[in-house]
Amino acid sequence: MAGVIDTLNIISKTMESILDFVANDKVLADDFQQYLEINGIEIESEKEFNNVIIQYVLDMKMQSGLRVLEYYRRNNKTYDEVIDALLNSFCSVFKVNKILSNAFDVTCLTSNVDLTIIPMVKMNHLKQIGKFDYIQARIIELNNVQYILEIYDVISEFDVYKATSTAIKYMLQNPKTAYYKNDKKKLELEKSVEDFREKFSECFSSEFVITTNKKVDNLIEFFNTYRLTGKKEEYSQLIEDVKQYKYMKIDEFNCDDDTFMQNAVGGFASHKEIYDVALWMDKKRGLYIVPFLKTFFKCFEEEVEGKNECVREFLTSDKIPPSIIKYACEKYEKFFDVVNEALNTKFDNLEELLFNTKAAYIDSGVYSPVVVLFNSELFSAMLGIEEKKEDKQNSQVGRNDLCPCGSGLKYKKCCGKNL
Repeated sequence: MAGVIDTLNIISKTMESILDFVANDKVLADDFQQYLEINGIEIESEKEFNNVIIQYVLDMKMQSGLRVLEYYRRNNKTYDEVIDALLNSFCSVFKVNKILSNAFDVTCLTSNVDLTIIPMVKMNHLKQIGKFDYIQARIIELNNVQYILEIYDVISEFDVYKATSTAIKYMLQNPKTAYYKNDKKKLELEKSVEDFREKFSECFSSEFVITTNKKVDNLIEFFNTYRLTGKKEEYSQLIEDVKQYKYMKIDEFNCDDDTFMQNAVGGFASHKEIYDVALWMDKKRGLYIVPFLKTFFKCFEEEVEGKNECVREFLTSDKIPPSIIKYACEKYEKFFDVVNEALNTKFDNLEELLFNTKAAYIDSGVYSPVVVLFNSELFSAMLGIEEKKEDKQNSQVGRNDLCPCGSGLKYKKCCGKNL
């Protein structure tokens, strides 16, 4: 127990040191202010400030593309091991299988592995968490022990839909959570990447193909049919250009629980605006669906509306693989001029640029969200839950009848609890 307490104290002291550093380092202080302004965040209380700055430290990147934690590590060598652990911390949803005196035995929904996770606060502060409930939390690992760094929500054992959809969103935002402590799943993903790469090359004879968001869903379906059956037909009718290349902010994964599954399954066509979308095959990581790829390329050829925002998004987003940046660097003479203007930097070589903007990909197995989703039993289960929800909505179920979801409970105490 003494070892656990010592570790928890080290983690707490490290977080305090980082927050002090952010407050006193001029570069980070200015960047944090820009972060607030860009995202329209207004802080009205000390609690809100603490929540925002912790999220900024753990999740955000600076305007230059470097993660805040990475900037801290390069400027401060204190508690190096803990900084590494914080950089690799992740959010997921965990089903509580057993409540121990100082920990929880759980199953991580994203990787489907059993873990014992130790909270950084006393268990009596977490009395609202019951057996079979779900914990939405951030986990940090030190010396092969998992600690709960922060709890964001406790989801009822009966709200399987919310728990599952939340876990899928975390998995798409950070695909590495899909195989955390699960070597079998990692091997499965590696083999899936090989299959995607081979079939994509056969189908399109190129490393990418571009159309609009109104037709990309059909193009994805066309490729998936070919991948599964080998049947190839003419697809030129699925390729079209936009009338004007301009960048706008969208986020297909950042939606509420009521629309998440519709967007995840229904795709890009539901967006009102028309913009270009590409299928990009990364040889190491699999298939990416990349909005505004051609718009990004156009930024190096001509003036584009939202040019700096587009370039910055492609350089700083972990959803964009380094292979796209490498391709643009080799193709366009004005590459570094455009990049440095957008990031307010002075990069002059690709290695340095990627070291600062795509650090998450360096020496780590990052797979595309498409490959992860395709191989996810969790997503398959989610589709089943969605179908059950639709079936229930179309049928008359008495409040005292057994719930159609199969839980064995009465409808009023299960899926009809909040109706």
